[in-house]
Amino acid sequence: MEYSQVGKRIRQYRLEKNMTQVMLAEKSGLSEAAIYSYETGKRLPALEPLIQLSNALNISTDTLLCDYVNNVSSGKTGGIMDRVDSLPKPEKDRILRIMDALVTAAK
Repeated sequence: MEYSQVGKRIRQYRLEKNMTQVMLAEKSGLSEAAIYSYETGKRLPALEPLIQLSNALNISTDTLLCDYVNNVSSGKTGGIMDRVDSLPKPEKDRILRIMDALVTAAK
């Protein structure tokens, strides 16, 4: 298993969120050393740190592990949800309420 790809994704999403390693460490509750070792491919995060990282980056664990997960969701919904997730909380909540109403009406 090539750990560097997971680390590259952690770094990529961290930079997309304009976060430093220090900021990601604080937001995830992990140490700076752990973030560094994941991003450089020296270590692969265990389950708990992986979840902490995905929550801190506001992405799914599948996104970080996509080389190792067979059933990664793809297509329009993944892209739309990534865009919605990147919005400020009030806008995100408003869009999710609208989506919920549309899905309910479609049933």
